[in-house]
Amino acid sequence: MQAQQRICVKHWCVQPMVQTQDEKSLMRNFSGTWAAYTGFGLVFVSGLFQLSGCAAPVMNTPIESSALSADPAAISKGGYRIDALPDGDSSNELLVVLVGSGGGKRSSAFSYGVLRGLRDYPITVNGQRRRLLDELDTYAAVSGGAFPAAYYGLYRERTFEDFEHDFLKVDVNSYIWGLYFLPWRWQWMFSPGYGRGDEMATIYDRLIFHGATFADLERRGRPVISIDATDINYGTVFSFTQDEFDLICSNLSTYPIANAVAASNGLPILFTPVTLTNYAKQCAGREPPWIAHAAAPTTTPREHQLGELARLYLDPNKTRYVHLMDGGIADNLAMRFAIDKALAYGDDARRLHQLGLDHVRRILLISADGEAKRDSDWPRQRSVSDLGQIIASVSGSQIDSYDFETLVLAEDHLQRFVSALRRIRCAEGPVVDGHACDDVQGFFAHLSIGDATDENVRARLQKIPTGLTVSSADVDDLVTVGAQSVRDSKVLAEFSGSL
Repeated sequence: MQAQQRICVKHWCVQPMVQTQDEKSLMRNFSGTWAAYTGFGLVFVSGLFQLSGCAAPVMNTPIESSALSADPAAISKGGYRIDALPDGDSSNELLVVLVGSGGGKRSSAFSYGVLRGLRDYPITVNGQRRRLLDELDTYAAVSGGAFPAAYYGLYRERTFEDFEHDFLKVDVNSYIWGLYFLPWRWQWMFSPGYGRGDEMATIYDRLIFHGATFADLERRGRPVISIDATDINYGTVFSFTQDEFDLICSNLSTYPIANAVAASNGLPILFTPVTLTNYAKQCAGREPPWIAHAAAPTTTPREHQLGELARLYLDPNKTRYVHLMDGGIADNLAMRFAIDKALAYGDDARRLHQLGLDHVRRILLISADGEAKRDSDWPRQRSVSDLGQIIASVSGSQIDSYDFETLVLAEDHLQRFVSALRRIRCAEGPVVDGHACDDVQGFFAHLSIGDATDENVRARLQKIPTGLTVSSADVDDLVTVGAQSVRDSKVLAEFSGSL
């Protein structure tokens, strides 16, 4: 039997498989002449859609008037945001943030391995033995990294029993192939406003999320899971948190988790954008206080830019719809969420006090980076001409360079945030919670597939294409390397020792 050929765009490979034996049989039945197939297929599809009706995308809903804040300077109250969720049993002296990068299922498996490593990493906090995972406050992720983040946020400890067989070892690429070659999956061709991104959301919901919405994450409490996508209108990060949804006067609680993950994982060309409606007109001109602060002459150019971008959402005449695609386009490391929050709150003593961050003495930022290895053959080739090579050479180089810049920026803003906390704590007094007011330290642990100690394993894993199907053996190795990178991290050892 002839081997099936993979189709690849920017290392995103689709294996022409179908997910059930019935569908395989039906595909064989369609193997006559193309003319006969299309003639019958068009009649079949036309009849199918007349019987079933056209699919419609899941749309976001506006904020109800009862959920609007009594403070006219705020937009809504409650919802899925860090200050509206119960603290749980984590220490208020620690702030632990995990970010998961893009990179398809390669990154999903590596990030899951990091989660397992954090589960097994012991620390001592105020004389009590705890797992580092139990101190996690925020988990932000993009694209492939969004799958383990959303799954852990929803299922918690069950993740370590079920995530591998529910997702990591499922041939999700076959579902992508089915979008194009199975006629009963062609709703996206015939339904206005319903695209391939919406169809993938339906698939993810059926496979792993089962109708869960952000209200379910809200009931779970901390850590806050920030699933990040790219707003292709403005080329910026759009985070699925209520703070972000406030800007479009929308209620995140009713929105399906599967749709957020589909937006975050919406690779251009293969998938179409996931679209949100802007209801800002219904919030009567309210805006968060940090936006006014960003307009002050003393703010940095980046803070000013963030405020101006936020005002684009607040103006319904400028932004009626938000079109979201792969989070890796704007931030493949998922660190911009943490950086932007540090900018928004870093010098706002009142806001930091509301969040309880003025008690923080140790900040830990962990990057789970499921990086791929850039193709080293292209500089030796005379021609780089096919579509997949061109897309990979342009966007891949951009992401690699942008990732380096993001790492530098993250380290810089981490230290700025540490300095801001020292100033705010020391303004309260020389001693806070029994510790010197300036006893604040920040740690940045960048964990990646490059941490694999075996050179051959490292090279093989870094060359895994960015798709949604990875062999079971490679999944096992990626998970092992992720957990190993936590155990062997010198930064995490320093963080633990500082406690």
